[in-house]
Amino acid sequence: MQNIKETNITNITNLRPRKQVLLFVIGLVGLVLIEIVLQLLISSIAKIASPSDYAYETFSNSPMSAMLLNGLSYLSLAIIFIILLKDDTSELFKSFKNWKCYVAAGIGFAAIISFNVIYNLILNAANVLVEDNANESALNSIVTSFPMLSLLIFGIVGPICEELTYRVGLYSLVRRVNTIFAFIVTMIVFTLIHFDFTSATMTNELLNIPFYAFAAFVFTFLYEKFGLAASISAHVTNNLFSIGATILTIIK
Repeated sequence: MQNIKETNITNITNLRPRKQVLLFVIGLVGLVLIEIVLQLLISSIAKIASPSDYAYETFSNSPMSAMLLNGLSYLSLAIIFIILLKDDTSELFKSFKNWKCYVAAGIGFAAIISFNVIYNLILNAANVLVEDNANESALNSIVTSFPMLSLLIFGIVGPICEELTYRVGLYSLVRRVNTIFAFIVTMIVFTLIHFDFTSATMTNELLNIPFYAFAAFVFTFLYEKFGLAASISAHVTNNLFSIGATILTIIK
């Protein structure tokens, strides 16, 4: 086992273990709890404001309802993280001054796009049809209705929250025990949060796993080798690219 002491951690964000645990727990479990509370609140207000059950059901299943729930959830999580990390700004932003982080992020983003293209070509050659999984399909419906808000929430706020949760929180914590094990755990958890276990098309969910697993590897590698600036920049760029591509299909 490779023991990692706090004093040996250079590129990755060196927070106390307690805060790393809090980041992971709040980012994973806390986000779910926030979504539950907001769902109840939004549903209650919609029920009161709707003139009929049909109007209520229509709103509940609409992109606006999904945008409200997801947008407010991520913004609430971001506010909690800001409060939690208010004394760690110098540590969090130390890598953002290094231009090499952004070059590495660009290469990482290019690697993700290249992998996606190659993987799709392999599936097409095997006559296997892979579509967006449930996570991407739900996101696309929101982006179609609220493109600019989606760029902000899913393109910037969401990725930053996820990097704080899974790289600064989970990966940095597990890395204190073993680096390789930390890579594996982070990749598995990051992939599973994008997996819909209730999907009717489970085969499609499974076919989408490599996309998320490879992205998780790239983000974690960038965080390990170049710091938080690299992983955040690559993650944000990847999401903005994906959302931007969806928006372009609307314009066409």
